[in-house]
Amino acid sequence: MSQAVLNPLLQYSQHDLPGGNRCRIKWDLRQPPCSSAQLIEPDQALSDTELAQHATHPPLNTLQIICGVLPFEWPIIAQNPTGVTIADVLQAIHQNVMVQIKQNEYDALSLKQRNRIAQIFDTRWRASLEPRTIWSFGVLRVDCLLNHSIFAGLTMTIEGTDACIVSLRRVN
Repeated sequence: MSQAVLNPLLQYSQHDLPGGNRCRIKWDLRQPPCSSAQLIEPDQALSDTELAQHATHPPLNTLQIICGVLPFEWPIIAQNPTGVTIADVLQAIHQNVMVQIKQNEYDALSLKQRNRIAQIFDTRWRASLEPRTIWSFGVLRVDCLLNHSIFAGLTMTIEGTDACIVSLRRVN
């Protein structure tokens, strides 16, 4: 079985691209996928045509996305019976990180981790246009990423799998 190859828009690069990015998509996971932009035109959202492109070649119906930065194994699965698209990938990641963490998960974190996450949460809800609403949702998984919420691309795992690793970078 040959390994699927990622769409160039999603691929992580070891080399700096403009703006210090590592991927051709510029996107902060704290924002909805519709806010993502192509690096060559960062002020213009990805087009519907770009979002509809298959995430891999050949197209896969399921793509598991692994995020080693999150403190728990919260599975990220992008699915599409006609082939996972770039939009499916971004949506799967966003939906996963915008989930409130459970009390037992929060309690399992070290005091240092909880304090750092609480600072990120405080900054997020206070900067919001609707602080009370955001505060009422509580700590989200995205807060556990601390300042690493910028999408830096995907890398396929070993041959024969339908999994890839998401890379993130710090917010400037």
